[in-house]
Amino acid sequence: MKYINKNLLTLALLMPLGLFAQFGKIKKKEDVEKFKDTRLVVVLMQDSAYNASIISAMEKYWNFTGFEFAFDTAMQKFKKGDFAFLLFSKSKGSKIRTKVCSSEEDFNGLVITKKFKRRIVPEDVIAQAFCRNFIDTPDWETEMIRGVQMLNNYFNYAIEAKSDGELSENKMMNNYPSDKGLLIDKTLFVEDRQIEMKGKEDKNVLIDGEIEETEIESIQKMIKAQDNMSLYYYYSKDEKFCNKLIISTANSELMYFNSTSSDKCKLVASDLKQVKNIKTEFLKKNK
Repeated sequence: MKYINKNLLTLALLMPLGLFAQFGKIKKKEDVEKFKDTRLVVVLMQDSAYNASIISAMEKYWNFTGFEFAFDTAMQKFKKGDFAFLLFSKSKGSKIRTKVCSSEEDFNGLVITKKFKRRIVPEDVIAQAFCRNFIDTPDWETEMIRGVQMLNNYFNYAIEAKSDGELSENKMMNNYPSDKGLLIDKTLFVEDRQIEMKGKEDKNVLIDGEIEETEIESIQKMIKAQDNMSLYYYYSKDEKFCNKLIISTANSELMYFNSTSSDKCKLVASDLKQVKNIKTEFLKKNK
């Protein structure tokens, strides 16, 4: 858990800080403790599939704070008190029909904020978790499972941080707390047509492991089953960036993160080489 990924460190130094909200925006340990004592209001929207999915995911996978559910039309009673709010923000260009929130920092996914606003402002954001840009009715269940798990993972790490410095965005990027041993002997599943190899490049050799291309429905089944022998790839994009992630199907542990231009969302050779480097470094440190 303590190994340092030099590729992620380089990326962290080059990219704007706002990009790494995936890892939370809390900077002080005392603020983590304060957040743990708040009550999280899970805001329900006018979409039954979204509501059912976020309710189920929270009840199964959230354990960091107390929480309750309330419709977006009933926010008046939460104006005073120690509350935070879980919302869904849709990025520009996302093909999501549900009427949800948006963000000044163009973002697609779950957002925890200090205040309820339909237009989320940066200063209110506590943490975020990327979701896919294409979410139809059957997709909400698995999107909410992953989003809730990733947020819960972040806070449970943050509460164990030994100092404020461990919560910095750069520190989180090069020493994210997920167990990179989960990369070993796991099959990586990639949605059809989302991986791009050139010439004689062999995807299995590049990653030093098994990669299988499949339909999104198969990946969703593994997420629902919380299959502990698989990883999968997905991306979330906005107008400027495409954020590429590899995570475990069980508990949504982050294994790999990269961000590139918004028109380069496919998994490519350089991504696979970096994943192989992560595995190699992990094995060296755990001989």
